[in-house]
Amino acid sequence: MTAHETAPATAAKVADQIAATLKAYGGAFAVGIPGNDVLETIRACEDQGIRFVLAKSEPSAAFIADAIWQVTERPVALIPALGPGLANAISGLAGALMERSALLVLTGEVAKPQADIYTHQVFDHVALAKPVVKYAADLNGQRAAQQTAKALDVALAYPAGPAMLNIPADVNRQAAKPAVIPQPPKRPRIALTADEAARLNKLIDEAARPLVLIGRGALRQGVPEALEAFVDARQLPFFATYKAKGVVSDKHPLSLGAVGLSPIVDAVNLKQVDAADLLVLVGFDPIELRDAWLDAWGVERRVISLDWGSLDHRVFPMGEEAFGDLPTVLGQLTPATATRRATGHVAAHRAEVAAIVRPRDPVGAISPAGLFKAVSDRVRPDWLMTVDVGAHRILASHAVDCVTPGQMLQSNGLCCMGYAVPAAIGAQLARPDKTVVALVGDGCMLMSLGDLALAAELDLPLVVVVLNDDALSLIKLKQAKMQMAPQAVDFRSPRFADIARGMGGEGVRVDNLADFEAALDAAVARRRFTVIDAVVDPAEYLEQM
Repeated sequence: MTAHETAPATAAKVADQIAATLKAYGGAFAVGIPGNDVLETIRACEDQGIRFVLAKSEPSAAFIADAIWQVTERPVALIPALGPGLANAISGLAGALMERSALLVLTGEVAKPQADIYTHQVFDHVALAKPVVKYAADLNGQRAAQQTAKALDVALAYPAGPAMLNIPADVNRQAAKPAVIPQPPKRPRIALTADEAARLNKLIDEAARPLVLIGRGALRQGVPEALEAFVDARQLPFFATYKAKGVVSDKHPLSLGAVGLSPIVDAVNLKQVDAADLLVLVGFDPIELRDAWLDAWGVERRVISLDWGSLDHRVFPMGEEAFGDLPTVLGQLTPATATRRATGHVAAHRAEVAAIVRPRDPVGAISPAGLFKAVSDRVRPDWLMTVDVGAHRILASHAVDCVTPGQMLQSNGLCCMGYAVPAAIGAQLARPDKTVVALVGDGCMLMSLGDLALAAELDLPLVVVVLNDDALSLIKLKQAKMQMAPQAVDFRSPRFADIARGMGGEGVRVDNLADFEAALDAAVARRRFTVIDAVVDPAEYLEQM
C-alpha cells in the first residue's frame, strides 16, 4: 500500500466502493431524485454516512449541491436518474462548471445486457454531459474506487468543476473486486523563488497608484487572512467580483466595491482601473465579468497575476503570472513595515457609486435599494446570503455589504435563474447554525416554488425575501434602453406569502420599508422558514444598471 491508501475495502458492491471513495475525499452530502437505476448509489452513500437530500427538481438539486460545495469546499454527489433525470440536470451541471464547483455526478444508466438495443429513456449520457463537465466517462466496474478517485481529482483540480461517472444499474449492483480506497493526493505548498519574490516586490514598491482586483479564486481557505494583511501592509485599494465580496470586508477603508455586471457602475469602476499604474490580480477569474472587461487594459500596462494555477484565457492581458499556494505567495509579498500611500481617491469613488445605487422614494411600494440597505444594516458575520439572477442581484451586489468571505452566494458564472432558494437550502444544510437569507426576484421565485416545500419539509429556518414587481425587470430595462416596447416581460405574480403558509412555513406581504424591516427582524429571530413577499417599485433600476 502507498501512503495515500487505506486498508483494503470491505465494500461488497461497486456502489459501496464509489461511496467509500467519496467519503474518503470528505464528501458528506448527496443530492438528487431517485430512479431504479440509482437506488444502489443512494443506499451506498447513506450506508457510508453521506446524507442524501431528496430534491424537488434536478436543476435545484445541482444548485443545492453547488452551495454546499461553496460553503464547505468538500465535494458533493449529484445523483440524477437516467434519461430525463440527467437531461433536467444539465443546466445545473453547466452552472457548476462555470461557478467552479466540485460536484461528483453519479448518473444511472441502462443495464449492460440491454445496452444498444433497449431504447426507452435511453440516449448517450456521456456525449450530452461532456460539454458541461470537466470529465465524463462510463464507469469501469473492475476499477470503481480508482476511477472515482480519478473523477474527484479532476473535479477538485483548480479551477474546480463537475465530473461525471455514468454507471449501468447492473454494474452498480455487482460484487466489487477487492480494492483499497484511495485518498486525496497530498500536494506541497508552492512558493515563489527568492528572485521571483524580489522582482514582484520591486514592481509593487515602485507603483504610485496600484490597484488590486480580487476574484473568486481568493475565496479558498487561507487566502482572505493573507490577502487582508497584504492590502493593509501595502495600503492597496481593491475591487472584488460579485462572488468575491467579503474576501476582504466590503466595509474595509480600502474597498472600492464590487465589479462585473452593472454597466453604469462599471463605467465608474473602469476609471479607477485606467488610473492605476499597476494592477495586482488575485484569483481574478473573468468567468464573472461582462464583455466590458474584454481588453480592459493594454499589454503595456503593468500587471501581476497571482493565482493557484492558470485559467487559460485571453480576456485581458495577464502580465507577470505567478502560480502557487496563494496564502504563501501573498505572505512573500507582504512587507514587515507598512507602506505609506495616498488613498484619498477611495472615498470619492465610493461616494460616486453610492449616489448611483442610492434608494429612491417610490409611493405605495418599496425601493429595492432601500430594501437592500435594510438588509445590509443587519448583516452579521454569522449570516449567509444567497441572491438570484436579475436586476435585484446587480443592485444587491453593490448595496449589501459582505463582511466575511463567501457570505453572498450567487450564480455569477452562468447566471442561472432559480438559484437562490435551493442554494439557501444547501447553505443551511451545510451550516445549520447560520442565519441564511435568500434574496429572490419574483420571476426566479416562480422557478423555485417546489424548493419552498423542501425548505418547510426539512424544517430549515430560511428567510426568503421575494422582490415582487410583476415583471422580468432586467430584460424590461434592456428593452427600454434599446427603445423597444415591453414585450414578454410582464406577468401576474401569485401571493408568495400565502404559498409559504400553505407549504407549512410563515408568510408575510409588505409594501413599505418599515413593515419590511419589522418582518425581516421577526423572521430572523423566530428561526422558522419564512417568506417575505415585498412589493417593490423597479423604476430606479434604470438609473442603477
